[in-house]
Order: sequence, then structure tokens, then C-alpha cells
Amino acid sequence: MKKIIAFSTLVLAGALAITSCKKKFDEPPVKSIPESARITIAQLKSKYTLNPNQNYRFQNDSNLYCVVTSDEVSGNLYEEVYVKDATGALHLRLVYSGGLYIGDNIHINLKGCYLNDDNNLIQLDSVNIEKSVVKLASGLNPQPEVMTISQITSNTSATNTAQSKLVRIDNVEFTNISYPTFADAVGKVDKNQIIKSCSTPTLTVRTSGYSNFAATPIPTGNGSIIAIVSQYGTTMQLSIRKINEVNMTGALCGSTLAPGTYLSKDFEDLSITSGGWSQQNVIGSINWTGSSFGSQNFAKCTNFSGSNVACETWMISPPVSIATSTNPNLYFQSACNYTGAQLEVWVSTNYTSGAPSTATWTQLSPTLSAGSWVFTSSGAVSLSAHKSTNTR
Repeated sequence: MKKIIAFSTLVLAGALAITSCKKKFDEPPVKSIPESARITIAQLKSKYTLNPNQNYRFQNDSNLYCVVTSDEVSGNLYEEVYVKDATGALHLRLVYSGGLYIGDNIHINLKGCYLNDDNNLIQLDSVNIEKSVVKLASGLNPQPEVMTISQITSNTSATNTAQSKLVRIDNVEFTNISYPTFADAVGKVDKNQIIKSCSTPTLTVRTSGYSNFAATPIPTGNGSIIAIVSQYGTTMQLSIRKINEVNMTGALCGSTLAPGTYLSKDFEDLSITSGGWSQQNVIGSINWTGSSFGSQNFAKCTNFSGSNVACETWMISPPVSIATSTNPNLYFQSACNYTGAQLEVWVSTNYTSGAPSTATWTQLSPTLSAGSWVFTSSGAVSLSAHKSTNTR
């Protein structure tokens, strides 16, 4: 028996119902510092550009006054923080972890520290918190600078002025999603994801497998992100401070999601995986593919190629947060032809990635096509029993 099945449009909609230990910081004794011994971040970076790729060691007392803009609390950074002053921003490599937090106003005695770079990321290296840092105040609220992806990626050398800055980028979304979550929280493996603006430029978001948001699903909407601009070689990167600074719930570029619609895919780009979708081959190697007939685009899966081929292939949506939705429903259209097993539709609230058998699934009962390539509406398929922040 052979069977060909096609999806036309899938829409998930509903009514929106609005409803760590810190290490004790031992401060060194405060010294009186002459003005002549002060140095700014801009001056430090100028010193680096005069002798790039050198490991310069400070032999005398020089002091940098700055504010911590990113710390190690989330686990996305380890033995490193970022700071800023009125002239720029800088990466600090610490001798050991802990003790500095976002909003700390500090001064650093540079004697014994090194000025170098880590794959083009200019840094102050070997900063000993116990011996070289004085905390002057805490609780400050450093604000991000609004930038675009183009502004950040226009210069990929170590002299990029965006380097190490706390920034906010608006109107962006994740694309070409390579992994369903920010990082591999189980294997503790770092992952790179890509964000883009509606005008095409892209930027890497790198996340540690040790971060406390590594297992968070990649957002599937458009919005804003606050992060630190880092760099590896000629690749500009973002490092997220806190997961609540990633707010991407709006309509994707080029889409027009109606109010109360949580997910929509029309296959107009003929891509199965755009928007965070994925597919898993349980039996055989036949995939869903983008196809078209006339002016209609759709996803298609056929197990006939001269003869019938055993096939079980899942097309899985990105995670959708419908926990606060009232009466959420799934709508789609399907068409089929010939004989064989019919399309099946399942829902899960605990799937993350990989084989579908790793999660719990409940079969749904939509109205399906009777054949002859007639596209048939599914009707409203209730998801009220499956509301969560990770519904697929």
C-alpha cells in the first residue's frame, strides 16, 4: 500500500488569559589612589592596539574604576566577568570564580595583571579579586546600549568598539535552529544558535552547557535580547546574562500572527524546519519535504517510490507556551491519496529533542482527509488537557 499525505496550514490558537548562594566578598583595605594612577578602559584598549597580540604585564600601580555588567551567577560565564566605564567596556579574566556581581562599582589595581587578548577578545587577565579589587558600592543598574546586528558585526577585528558591551537588540528572532534548547544541559556541552533581524544580518548566541537556562527551549517568536557582545576570532557573539532578558514572543519576520495565535506555519518558504520545526525518522529514512501544487505550498511525505517503503517520520513543532491560554485549539488542513495508514497527530508536554520515544505523547483525533487529494480542515482540536510551557 502506498500513502501520500500533505499538510497545508497549521495554526495553534487560543484566548490569552492574563492572569544561589553568594560567596562572601572580603574587601582589601581601601588605599588612597592618586589621580595620575587612574586609567580608563579606552586607554587600556589603546595600549593594546599599540602592541596587539602581546601579553603586557602591569609592573606599577594603575587603577581602573568600572561597573560590573555581567557576572557568573547564571553559570554562562566562569572565572570571568564584563565591566564598563564612561569610555568603553572590557572583559576580565579572573584568577578564581565568584565575588563580583552585576551592579558592583569597583576599582582594580592593575599591578600584576596582564593586558592581552583571547582570540581577538581584548581582556584584562589574571585579576585577583582578593588582592586587586576594591568594591566601592553595589546595586547599581547598568543599562544596555541599543544596537543593531549590523552595527555589531561591521567590524570583526579586536578594535570593534561594540566588543564587551552590554547591548539590547530589538526586532530579532532565532533562525536555523541547530538544537532545541540554548545548550546541552545533560551533556554540559556549549551550543551556538543564530539570531537574525528582518533585514537578514545574523549573529551568534553562544551558551554554556553549565548555564542555568541551558535546557530552556529556543524562543519561536520575534522580539528583543539583552546580552554581552563577545568575540571569538572573527565571529562576533552574544552571551546572555539572564534568560528573562530574552523576550521573543511576537510575530516572526514576514508573518502576521493574529492576536491569540501562538504558532502558525504556512510552508510558503517550502522549508520543514524553519521556525524551529524538526523531524525524526523512526522507521526508514523518508522525510517530510516542502512541496507545491498550483499556488498552494504544503509539507508532503510519501512512502511510494516504485514500490512501498516502510516509513514512520515525525514532523515536530517547536515548544509552544500555552500554559495561560484559555481553550487552546489546533487547526490544520491535510490531504492524502491512495491506500495505507492515515496521518496521526500526537501532542506532548515533555519532549525536548531526539527520538519521540523519549517523551510521553497523547494521540489526538482531528478530522482528516478522505483521500483524492482533497484538503480537509481538521476542525478545532482541543489542547486544553495539554497546556504547558513546552507543548508540541
